[in-house]
Amino acid sequence: MIDHVFIDLINAMQHSMESAMLEQLPDQEHLLSDFFLGDMHYENSYALPGEITPPNLRVDINLEWPVWTQSIYRSWTTGESELESLEMDMELVIRAINMASPAPIDLVLSALDERSTPLMNFILERSSVVLSENILGTAPANEFELEVAFEGTVLIEESALTSKETLASLLANLGQWAASLLVRLSDQPLRYLPFTSE
Repeated sequence: MIDHVFIDLINAMQHSMESAMLEQLPDQEHLLSDFFLGDMHYENSYALPGEITPPNLRVDINLEWPVWTQSIYRSWTTGESELESLEMDMELVIRAINMASPAPIDLVLSALDERSTPLMNFILERSSVVLSENILGTAPANEFELEVAFEGTVLIEESALTSKETLASLLANLGQWAASLLVRLSDQPLRYLPFTSE
């Protein structure tokens, strides 16, 4: 088992999502390393319970552990330097797929937050909104997708590095907020193409 604060943060995120009753999607979890830059990336996807497979609504989580953060963390663990605060970048993307018509953007954005709940220990701000159309060729209708992305930085102080409970508390309310975004998006008048099993 790898003993690393980034792994602890990943575990805390997963626990937060599971505590909010969100279900992890199969084959969507990846831990990647940038060979040239040294950054570490983690990604995973979740949906509301009872959704079809693949779900029409989902939330994608992307965590990035930059190489400079790793350098500071290593110097602290080896006692070479005092700890500066560490930073982990996060992107959360709410997606609606398999739509039969474009989403009503004004209604959707009015229902979703511009920034994360104040109950969280960090801020994610809405960074982009993308509505796309997939041309399906001979299919009777094209498919539309909506992505609403939020981005921010998780600040990690020394107290969180010396206590796993404190570290886990940084992400404790993330799942609840993500679930609320999915529920609010599910309440919007979105039209989906008929479900076909893969």
